[in-house]
Amino acid sequence: MTGRVKRQGWEIYSIPAKSARSLPFGIHRRTRRSASPRTGAPRRRGTIDPIVGRLRDSLVALSTTRPPVPVLADEDVFDGLSRRMDPGHAVVLRGLLDTGDPPGSEGHLELLSALSTRFAALRRESVDRLDVLRTEIPDRLSESVLGKRMEEAGFYRHDSLWTTHGKGGRKDLRAIFLLCFRELVADVERVLVQCQSRSDHLDELASRQWLERPASNGQRVGACLAEGLRTTESQRLKSWRSSLGRSGEDGFCQAMAGCWEKLSAPSRAALHQLAARPWSGPRHDGFQGFALALIDHAQALADAMVWLSQSRWEIHLRALAPSSTGDHE
Repeated sequence: MTGRVKRQGWEIYSIPAKSARSLPFGIHRRTRRSASPRTGAPRRRGTIDPIVGRLRDSLVALSTTRPPVPVLADEDVFDGLSRRMDPGHAVVLRGLLDTGDPPGSEGHLELLSALSTRFAALRRESVDRLDVLRTEIPDRLSESVLGKRMEEAGFYRHDSLWTTHGKGGRKDLRAIFLLCFRELVADVERVLVQCQSRSDHLDELASRQWLERPASNGQRVGACLAEGLRTTESQRLKSWRSSLGRSGEDGFCQAMAGCWEKLSAPSRAALHQLAARPWSGPRHDGFQGFALALIDHAQALADAMVWLSQSRWEIHLRALAPSSTGDHE
């Protein structure tokens, strides 16, 4: 049976547990340090690591090279938080800290449980919608479709043999990318737009329920911090989902550089198999392989967006004992 959590006119409906999909690629809640079986040294397993790893792997599949992931110092992280904080909420936060009430939270586990169910359903929905696009790839991007399109555009030519045409520079490769994948990129971006919109909606709903609850000045510190950062976090989600087309184009052009010129084959189908060979596999040609890699990257982005929104509430809605030091400078 479907349940619901209601607080002063606002409701978050829960969904049957069996409809929620387990978290992908090993996302876990933060666990205690465990001893290494060989050295006995403490070992931490953070929830962000699988997210970063999945994004990196998906970018590698697009461009066939491993992108660097910068490691920021603690001071750079806090400096970034201060820049993203809404000025109005920063003033309120300063006032709350000046009251001397130690920050803390009594926890709102029923609200957190309802949110977790909703975020799990959102993650499952993005997986299902992208899976539909995956199943369409063999027919949608078959050689009979793309090969004919490439021939009509002049990128495949036939004389005594079938050959590729063009110098293989960035301009030509970008034109090929748009010719083959523009419609797919638009379809995948629609999934990410919906994922961001639903994440923002859940953030708004949870925030209103949380702020309507009675709280002391110290307990409002977390709420003020969350509200002050929520707008810029939404902008971050938008920048992530907007990066899909650019990442796809850059990865395609980078991997295909030097691979396009002077290819020849006895048939158009054989030439098509050679043309995008960095992504060729036993069950698909290179163009289909790149499309699958693009969808995998979109799934990694969707998972990261859901994780960012959900993990914020995992922090704010759990019980936090007030600090005993009273030092908030």
